[in-house]
Amino acid sequence: MPDAIYLISPHPADHESENPVTTGSHPLLHSTDATRVEPGRWVVTVPRSWGSWAGPLGGLLNAVAARAAADLTGPGATPMATHTQFVRKFSDAPVSFTATVERAGGTTEFVTVRGTQDEQTVLISSVVCGRRAGGSVVQRVRAPVVPPPEECEEIEFPPELVPFGQRFEIRQASGAYPMSGVAHAEMGAWLRLRPEVPTDDLIAIVMMDAMPPGLYPTLTEPAAIVSAELSVHLHRDLAVHPVDGFVLAVQRTVTDGDGWCVDEADLWDQDGGLLAQSRQQRRILALKAG
Repeated sequence: MPDAIYLISPHPADHESENPVTTGSHPLLHSTDATRVEPGRWVVTVPRSWGSWAGPLGGLLNAVAARAAADLTGPGATPMATHTQFVRKFSDAPVSFTATVERAGGTTEFVTVRGTQDEQTVLISSVVCGRRAGGSVVQRVRAPVVPPPEECEEIEFPPELVPFGQRFEIRQASGAYPMSGVAHAEMGAWLRLRPEVPTDDLIAIVMMDAMPPGLYPTLTEPAAIVSAELSVHLHRDLAVHPVDGFVLAVQRTVTDGDGWCVDEADLWDQDGGLLAQSRQQRRILALKAG
């Protein structure tokens, strides 16, 4: 079957009066008590409620790095891609983010963000910010066919294992439940934040890391599978045109073995529009298959 081609036009400008990605009022920043020391420098104390296995949720840190980068870009530039490496284990100490512009062109700006704790580098993020032309997006892939969110069962991740799960409303849409012992390493769910916040650039970056690793449906017991690096590409101008309501995240493991796995994920709106995609390299610290 040939690829489907859709022309995805921008949504009505319901949220254009203020872009929270480039202001200090973003809900993600409030939820971490983030403080802007100066443009491009932020200090964030991540609460346990944004924690995962062994530290803060990587997607949240990726989003804060994108926010720090946005401080230093010119008018109209928004985050389009991020690539973050998690180089050390995180402690409970505040994380300091410092952004540096590597190059600023006419339509594209490249920013490096370094995160430190106790004077040690814990993450390095490369952020591509760009100015979009404002036209329609040609989408050449189809969204998966799943039931609408109101027909999907709400699930909850154990807070003692996945504290950040309490930040989301999660409705299972496809694949098996985690730890079902099945063969297929993929699952999909409708997601929205609690309290509900429209999905803009920063929320989309967080959503790309909100699902369990794709291996989880193949397991029968919990396993520590942690991110070494995380890349996100944004397909739509969500800074100007955020998406209300649920979004569909589909997470799958494409390869695993030798103590590592590679996951990829897609994020869709309820009209079948592709919002973002991610890929991440993960370390498998412990694994018990069904």
